[in-house]
Amino acid sequence: TQWRRTVTVVNTLEEFKNTDKKAFLDSAGSRILADIDSGAAVTDPSLLSRFALLVFSDLKAFTHTYWLAFPALCLPSAPTLAADPSPLASCISHQQVEQLRAGYSALVGGGCVGYFVVRLKGSVVDVVSLEVYDNEGDKGGECWFGFLDPSGMEGNPGWPLRNLVCLLQRRWSMTKASILCYRDTASDHQATRSVVLQISIAATPPPPPSPTVVGWEANARGKMGPRKVDLTPFLDPTRRAVESADLNLNLMKWRFLPELDTERLASMHCVLLGSGTLGCNVARCLLSWGCRKVSFLDYGKVSFSNPTRQWLFEFEDCTDPDNPTEGRPKAATAASRLSRIVPNVLSKGVHVPIPMPGHPVGEASEARVKSEVEELEALIDSADVVFLLTDSRESRWLPTLMCVAKAKPCINVALGFDTFLVMRHPVHEGGGGQGGGGCVGCYFCNDVVAPTDSSKNRTLDQQCTTTRPGLSAMASALSVELLVSMMHHPLGPRAPADLAGQVGDDTGSMLGLVPHQVRGFLANFSNVLIHGKPFEGCTACSSKVVDAYMRGGWEFLMRVFNEPGYLEEVSGLKALTEAADAAMADWDDEEEEDGDDF
Repeated sequence: TQWRRTVTVVNTLEEFKNTDKKAFLDSAGSRILADIDSGAAVTDPSLLSRFALLVFSDLKAFTHTYWLAFPALCLPSAPTLAADPSPLASCISHQQVEQLRAGYSALVGGGCVGYFVVRLKGSVVDVVSLEVYDNEGDKGGECWFGFLDPSGMEGNPGWPLRNLVCLLQRRWSMTKASILCYRDTASDHQATRSVVLQISIAATPPPPPSPTVVGWEANARGKMGPRKVDLTPFLDPTRRAVESADLNLNLMKWRFLPELDTERLASMHCVLLGSGTLGCNVARCLLSWGCRKVSFLDYGKVSFSNPTRQWLFEFEDCTDPDNPTEGRPKAATAASRLSRIVPNVLSKGVHVPIPMPGHPVGEASEARVKSEVEELEALIDSADVVFLLTDSRESRWLPTLMCVAKAKPCINVALGFDTFLVMRHPVHEGGGGQGGGGCVGCYFCNDVVAPTDSSKNRTLDQQCTTTRPGLSAMASALSVELLVSMMHHPLGPRAPADLAGQVGDDTGSMLGLVPHQVRGFLANFSNVLIHGKPFEGCTACSSKVVDAYMRGGWEFLMRVFNEPGYLEEVSGLKALTEAADAAMADWDDEEEEDGDDF
């Protein structure tokens, strides 16, 4: 039968316990009574069959405390049996039983109707709705008022009879009635289990008093009280882990951010270039935001100094079983660790170096380096966002150039000893160099020289990234927060640069500001938002360099790798430097001439 239900979910177990159970049940019963008095229950009999559920769900423990009620209206004077219950088969013939079944099937039309009327006239059995009876009456024959009876006890009808009797008294002022407890099932085509009752209903003077309401379900011990179900034994551990991992996001969306695009976050492919201290922190933060596609690219291997700062690695990773003198590859190890944290993460590691300016490529290694460039390019092509997390400046040049050329969002994170930089790179419509893209510059826009080999002739302490231990976590978290805020801006990665002081309607993202750069200073615990403008002579994102890369491809990159001054020449930095030197020379000449006058 159709059920009208009321489900009330409370936030705490204390609220569940303190709920007034009588008022809760009376409220459900009053709705049934109102539908009877208004006639709505005659038009729609499903209004007589309601249930009310009070529940507290502990989403972390996968337990549910609930109490189920089937509101039943009890008249001040209970109806009585005028005769013993009679099996249906003893009241009408087999042919009439078949007519009843066929009539009921026609009435419900393949569905289910909980209450109906059977009109008997001679050998004819007619099954009609309560509404038809209300309009036409019995038409001179005998009438049975039927209901679908859930009871399996021969002499004890189910609780829906209470609401039917209340309807008969209040709607039609009946004092006697024939009741059909219809217990037909799909496997019992003869309806031999159905029972006919003859009942007497006490008359009441108008206006009729309100009935009392009963109907709470007993618990497993047979006492009046709630039930508790623990679903953990029936849930797959992987499924539980996946649902629990997203619980915080779902609560955020429910309580604070209904427009939070969790589906987009989950489907976004994040490429992390570098799986060291920054890469590990960024990956963990991405998991917290629901990102489930993460790829690492790194050519390093885990060393004994890594696990204390790079949280995706453990002591056992410092020794590779296939090569005991070295650690395991960082990229693949980090990828496998993510899957151990959240089982449904799609993560992979790519053990490939990033070709860099200032690192010449000989003829013998040209094919290998070209293959590395192609692999890096394919990874960036598949990305929705790229994080630059490498430990040298020149290793960020080629990914920056590729992201600008391919219009891929790129987040750059760099660390000093007690300072950090988090910034987003420009994304231009359709790719290519400067123009639009939120009018922001890239990591190389402040340089007046091309990137070179920064590790050459440097001591160990100069080659290693030496920072305060908490700095990486701070910068990594800000980089991911910047990504999510940018993603929820109507212009996405092309959002204009917000500055400090803009709040409310001044920002386009529902999460707040979308700055260009965040520079942090741990010495005085402060952050500064900066808007860096694009530089027309930039060695990475200027139109001249991007166009040269898109036209020349591998040939252009080979010249950049092998010719130290080529990138400065293409970008215009060489001409700018020469012009500046000439101006300085003219200035010196003027000072010398002025000096002769004294």
